[in-house]
Amino acid sequence: MKKTTLPVGMHDKLFKRARVTYKIERDISDFLMSQGFNRIETPTLEHFEVFSDTITKNNYNFFDKSGELLTLRPDITSQIGRVIASTQVETPIKFSYSGKVFKYNEEMRGLMNEHTQAGIEIVGYPAKEAVYEAIASAKASLDKADIPSYQFEFSHAGILQTIFEDLNLPVAAEKELDVAIKDKNITQLNELTKKYPSEFDDFLKNLPYLFGESHQVLNEARKLVKNEAILAALTDLEELLEQVSDILPESNIDLAQIPSMPYYTGVMFKVFGDKVPDAFASGGRYDKLFERFEAKKLTAVGWAVDIDAIYQAVHDSLEGGA
Repeated sequence: MKKTTLPVGMHDKLFKRARVTYKIERDISDFLMSQGFNRIETPTLEHFEVFSDTITKNNYNFFDKSGELLTLRPDITSQIGRVIASTQVETPIKFSYSGKVFKYNEEMRGLMNEHTQAGIEIVGYPAKEAVYEAIASAKASLDKADIPSYQFEFSHAGILQTIFEDLNLPVAAEKELDVAIKDKNITQLNELTKKYPSEFDDFLKNLPYLFGESHQVLNEARKLVKNEAILAALTDLEELLEQVSDILPESNIDLAQIPSMPYYTGVMFKVFGDKVPDAFASGGRYDKLFERFEAKKLTAVGWAVDIDAIYQAVHDSLEGGA
């Protein structure tokens, strides 16, 4: 008997879901192009090195008939880096895109491994200008999708990068710290600071509490750290909040936000809604990406929205069949 079941994490979209997600993707894509973002489409399959220097179990990897190792793209931003490094595209430039991405999730979590994304990349523009445009375009795109309510949450990649680099922990301990931060595990963070004492002890032990209303979190964080690089990152966040106050009068900060991609270098943000457990939009600054492709260093900011997660956020308010 031929299989009629789908691989784990894959899904069919029928009727209302297919119609609504298509409309969300189209509306966001059309809006971004109307704002001067150049449309780009990249292949679903790439050489695995585009996305990682080592083979990772989170990606879908395949050998082609020539023995080349290929990967189903887990993100599109890395492909933008490859395009700029390998073509005659001139910067500064702004891209918009949409398409499928694939990434393994833990089976027991019940998450999808196939997602439709739409997003933008702003490459080669002054940093402050680019970050503001990225956040403004993300907000406008979410409004186009008629999401009833959402909240921006900011962080800064430089904070935890500084801590990990300065601590220089053994590989196993670094992974342990990474998990403890993600899980906001207070007990584990206390144990790790005792085992590997440093100038960051107070900051790390209080990291699970450094979440909430932006200005309050920044004030508390400054009391816990004297490291100049971290203080500079906190100042970056404060200046950003002032810059976007006209479009985001309220926002949160979570300083325990670990970069979802290794190429993030500065301000990061995620967007959460009431009906979606995970962020349905995320982005940030990633100046180091192009160096992976032996291209010159460029200021870059981008974001991606998960069209399927947006559907979950809005479908209860839509009329029609399931």
